[in-house]
Amino acid sequence: MAEPGPRGEVVIVGGGVAALETLMALHDLAPAGVRVRLVAAEPDFVYRPMSVAEPFGLGEARRYSLQRVVDDFGAALVQAGVAAVDAPARRIVLRSGDTIGYDTLVLAPGARILPAFDAAVTFGGPQSGAAMRALLDELEAGNAWRFAFVVPTVVGWALPLYELALLTARHAEQKRLERQLVLVTPEPRPLALFGDRASATVAEMLAAAGVEFVGESQVEPVERAVRLLPSGRMVPTDRLVALPLLRGPRLDGVPSEPTFGFIPVDPHGRVDGLDGVYAAGDATNFPIKQGGLATQQADAVAEHVAARYGARLDPAPFRPVLRGMLFAGGADRYLRTDAAAAQPLWWPPTKIAGRYLAPYVYEREPAAEPGPAPEGFVDLEVPLEATDSAPVRG
Repeated sequence: MAEPGPRGEVVIVGGGVAALETLMALHDLAPAGVRVRLVAAEPDFVYRPMSVAEPFGLGEARRYSLQRVVDDFGAALVQAGVAAVDAPARRIVLRSGDTIGYDTLVLAPGARILPAFDAAVTFGGPQSGAAMRALLDELEAGNAWRFAFVVPTVVGWALPLYELALLTARHAEQKRLERQLVLVTPEPRPLALFGDRASATVAEMLAAAGVEFVGESQVEPVERAVRLLPSGRMVPTDRLVALPLLRGPRLDGVPSEPTFGFIPVDPHGRVDGLDGVYAAGDATNFPIKQGGLATQQADAVAEHVAARYGARLDPAPFRPVLRGMLFAGGADRYLRTDAAAAQPLWWPPTKIAGRYLAPYVYEREPAAEPGPAPEGFVDLEVPLEATDSAPVRG
């Protein structure tokens, strides 16, 4: 049985955006002598935002070796899945039954994904890129031409579905294919989180592409159609593409909210009721599940952890600033709270805007030009309006 980790032993659970941002931030902020160990089930970090481009041959979700990342930042890697946290003993329990002690624990395992509908392509799930490619093949063959793109809940991140709808419209236009595309979402306006001006820009893009927007609605699939709720309108569809439902990670020994199972945290990422345990990213109870926000949560955690070990800084709480690049295959838009532009609104201009992870990824892109932002560039941090930290029922 493992003993609790020695003073200065930080264990990070996860291999995604929040986990790596925390690791990189601690490398920069924590005093000498703080040791970081990353525990991840998979060997690679997958940069998922560009997975929407793969079915269209316009990009790929690049992979980065976690071993290389931890080597670059002086950390250690344990490739294993985590089943539970034994907080009184300050140790985590691996799926193998082995244990690892910690002094400070950061939970960043991400969310579990569940299909919202049985007869749909759940984008973000296993093999979803290949399934989307198969739908495009059906479109080209004339076997299916009426597609419904559905955001099933307001808990999560809707932007990838807008990208899929716009990219499908572009693909059909280039090949001169008949199509009928509708996007259904609980949001009152397109990507309403970004504010009126950005939402208006996205609405114009959808209209120009011939994608019908239906807001403040959910769907009930029926044979070759969907019923819009609450209106009851029937929309004929040949195929349904939906985002997944997101749920908490279900780690024994970790508190979770009763409805969706996300981990409750305070503005510094401290887990309710567990001393020395933090959480960041999609596993937490902040309702917007987006990579850029996950890096901001991770930065808040890293600052608080670093201060705990004596770093001379005043740890700032999580203060969400929303940024998102809408990839449309040529007519891309950079979106920020109440702003939209064809040129970058942050630097480096990556899909995930983060203080540490973004430069690391950008410098490794084949077409990247590493270096400082262009002369005169200003990145204005406009925070989101006050957002209830509890999940919104979708």
